[in-house]
Amino acid sequence: MKPFKNKFARAYISLRLSKAQSVSISIILSLLVLSLSVSCSYYNVNNVATTQEEISRGINKFNQAEKYVILHFDNNVQWHLSKMVINEDQQFIEGVLKPVSGEHVYFSKVYDSRKAQQKSKDSIHKKGGNLKPKDTLQKSVKTRDSKRVHRYNRYYSKPLNEVHFYIKNNKEYKNLQSVSIPLSDITRISVNDKNTGRAIVNVVIGYVATVFLATLLVFALKSSCPFVYVRNGEVIDFVGELYPGTITPNMQKDDYLPMPNFELDGEEYIVKVTNQLKEIQYTDQLQLIAVQHKKDLNVLLDSKGHLQTFQNLEGPKKILFDGELVEATPILKKDQDVYAFNTLKVTESSTREMILEFDKPADIKYAKLYITAKNSVWLDYIFGKFNEQFGSYYKTFQKKQQNIPAEGMNKWLNEQHIPLSVYVKQSDVWVLVERINTVGPMTMRNLVVPIQCNNISGDKLQVKFETGFNFWEVDYVAVDFTDNLSLNQEYIKPSLALDQLGKNVTKLLVDKDEIYLKQPNIGDEVEVYFPVNKVVEEELTQTFFLKNRGYYNYIRDYTGVPDFDSLKSFREKNTFTRFSEQQYFNFVNFDLNTLAYHE
Repeated sequence: MKPFKNKFARAYISLRLSKAQSVSISIILSLLVLSLSVSCSYYNVNNVATTQEEISRGINKFNQAEKYVILHFDNNVQWHLSKMVINEDQQFIEGVLKPVSGEHVYFSKVYDSRKAQQKSKDSIHKKGGNLKPKDTLQKSVKTRDSKRVHRYNRYYSKPLNEVHFYIKNNKEYKNLQSVSIPLSDITRISVNDKNTGRAIVNVVIGYVATVFLATLLVFALKSSCPFVYVRNGEVIDFVGELYPGTITPNMQKDDYLPMPNFELDGEEYIVKVTNQLKEIQYTDQLQLIAVQHKKDLNVLLDSKGHLQTFQNLEGPKKILFDGELVEATPILKKDQDVYAFNTLKVTESSTREMILEFDKPADIKYAKLYITAKNSVWLDYIFGKFNEQFGSYYKTFQKKQQNIPAEGMNKWLNEQHIPLSVYVKQSDVWVLVERINTVGPMTMRNLVVPIQCNNISGDKLQVKFETGFNFWEVDYVAVDFTDNLSLNQEYIKPSLALDQLGKNVTKLLVDKDEIYLKQPNIGDEVEVYFPVNKVVEEELTQTFFLKNRGYYNYIRDYTGVPDFDSLKSFREKNTFTRFSEQQYFNFVNFDLNTLAYHE
């Protein structure tokens, strides 16, 4: 480990080290989540976040739930880890290796000789009148999560109590060998959960997402919006969130959620909107927008609903993160290898910034910035901590908020740096182009920001992202300088909408009329059908967007005396992002003397 050789030696941690910290801050609180019981004849492969913060309590709950632990190594060998314990001081998981039990072997993905064994009578034996596969050391060609949804025979297999640890080493081990595996070697943890079609765990949670999402979802305390799913054949895929961040009726605006493209079975595009959280959701309008275009063209709708086309995306040549030059490779592809705005560099406003430099062709007047990003789970968590300070006064405060004009609400959000602000440099001055409103923490969203280049001289386009501490995660950024193509946008109203009781609620969603579909309870859902035309021409494809409008209110039962002295301070600029920064460092218990060093 080497110290920094500059004035930030004690106040700055490199982005790469920050990611490593996120992994080591992340390993086991999720084990609390894994104690949830599941049972059905289909299962989903789901990733969960990893943390070390609640190891003691988590591992006790985990072991009490009798979860079956399978270790996956880089050499494709799998072992069952029995008698698992965690050595907190040395930060290891420890246990005894055994062959994977036959009822936990994933047969459909093992190599051919293993499939042949499965079919032969020698590969099974009688136990209690049931056929049961023999235990085996399984060596897979494909991992079980190469496919999201799997069918299994409940008489032969028991995948629903499994937990899978993916380990970054290829050491050779022996049966009944005692092992100690560093927590830092665990790249991810995944579980098998039942495929109900409404399960929020269908979302893949990246390793940088930290523990909080698992905790917030289990207790239904996530500060978010209606979850959206789309029916893709027999599978229901999670897509994203509707009208994110719109917590009062006066803040309502049209939102355009990119939807997945797939081969339609029929002539209907089916969307499901669910309430999985402690909140009341009011949906005013849902409308599907269809755009037919050539297969080699990408299209997005900007925040105003204007169509932007992409023919030649180019990545940045240089990236500065809080003044430090960082590796540009992660931003060049969508891979969940994100840039998080959580470095330790001290700033006056507690904001963080990212500057990207692109080559700009001569005489270009217009550019389109393509961004793949989402809010951090931390933002949800810290917003909840802020609300807790209202105590028993929270419901009164929330009622008053409903009548505050949108301008006042947005002014506070902007002064606390909750949006992702996008600037371009013109004549050595940073000029604000757009503030991207929150999109939620559940999944990445593709976004576009149009940029006028008339006043940008030279052969470089410099773009700056700025936001509050740890509020956003950016996965991919590119720019396109080509002219927009003229394409037809078809606006499709729902032909049918049925709630969870089978009631026809179509008329509540067709028009923007402030006559709402109200979903007040956890488990409320509506399935919405849109008639669509199949693409006829071979060289064309179709991209869909879900235009949505509405708002939601949290249901919280905070108790205790309101901390009005603290709450008054949040009227001042930057207070919320400073609060986020302080709470984060307290939570992870950063030691600046240690973090001033890096490899």
